[in-house]
Amino acid sequence: MQKTYTHITLEERAVMQVMLEQGQSLRAIARRLCRAPSSITREFTRNNGCLPDPSAPATRGRPRVAGGYRCAGAQRRAQVLRSKARVQRKMVCGNAVWNRVIDALRTGLSPEQASGILLRMPDPVRISHESIYTALYAMPRGELRAQLLSLLPRGHKTRRRRSAGSDRRGLIPGATSIDERPIEVSERLLPGHWEGDLIKGAKNQSQIGTLVERKTLYTVLVQLDNATAQHTAERFGLILNRLDAAMRLSMTYDNGKEMAQHQALSDATGIQVFFAHPHSPWERGINENTNGLLRRVLPKSSDLGIYTQEQLDAIAFHQNAKPRKSLGWKSPSELFLPEGAFDFQAYWSNLIRPVALGT
Repeated sequence: MQKTYTHITLEERAVMQVMLEQGQSLRAIARRLCRAPSSITREFTRNNGCLPDPSAPATRGRPRVAGGYRCAGAQRRAQVLRSKARVQRKMVCGNAVWNRVIDALRTGLSPEQASGILLRMPDPVRISHESIYTALYAMPRGELRAQLLSLLPRGHKTRRRRSAGSDRRGLIPGATSIDERPIEVSERLLPGHWEGDLIKGAKNQSQIGTLVERKTLYTVLVQLDNATAQHTAERFGLILNRLDAAMRLSMTYDNGKEMAQHQALSDATGIQVFFAHPHSPWERGINENTNGLLRRVLPKSSDLGIYTQEQLDAIAFHQNAKPRKSLGWKSPSELFLPEGAFDFQAYWSNLIRPVALGT
């Protein structure tokens, strides 16, 4: 029996017709064709020519046809039914659901957000975000399609592959999986454990390294001339060695090839590098969120190669001075740096004009 299902072919239907005329049983036909008996039974029931009793209650499934089992007729019927949807699409260009979904997307919502909001409206519409994506990407090529696809969060012209399989970039030699990371790292019990990544500039032709300490959210930026593994390890090592040894215990990275020289980085700094699973950015969620915040001052459309390390240090210093809700409205600098090294009030008093309060 086949492990992967395929539709019954015309040749198989012809064999089935001959064996039925010889009086063979359906199970014998299934064995001859290496098919499941249930598949042959359904094929025979749909096309054997026995019309249902009009007085009998309606049954589920497609109606049967009269005329006895004939392979040619069964093949034609299967081809017609295969091209005809059993259920009409909810979202068709121009209908009421289409217009409501497009209006929602024009407000800046993603398909998933639009799906959730429309379900909670006074006149609810139940439609999945996958149905929205399918309807939009099924549109014929043209200016209207391009305009509607630009409303999507990423604005991709085609649907991107979502794979849970192996990483097509290949494996990094000697990589230590995040599964082996100690509990104190996962639970963020002590400072000194980092998450690392690169952010790219326009046309992916420039890059900056980002390091975020997991417990205090302290951010360090690394100037990079290129994204080769050797250069990245050297620059990361130079910046990490500016920190005390107690504050460079581990780093969790994605599967980017720029970290292929992780062993050289470990030898130079003493830091242990762990690698997240492929296609699992949530395993480095703190770094991903920080990268999003940095995009306000380091947009993807800009050339990131123009920044010197001193300029990046200044950007990181300002980022670390901002109070964070998850830290009880304290700033990363207050929690990461030695006590007294950063004066929160003095820093912000120079940037925010004082307001005279009436007495």
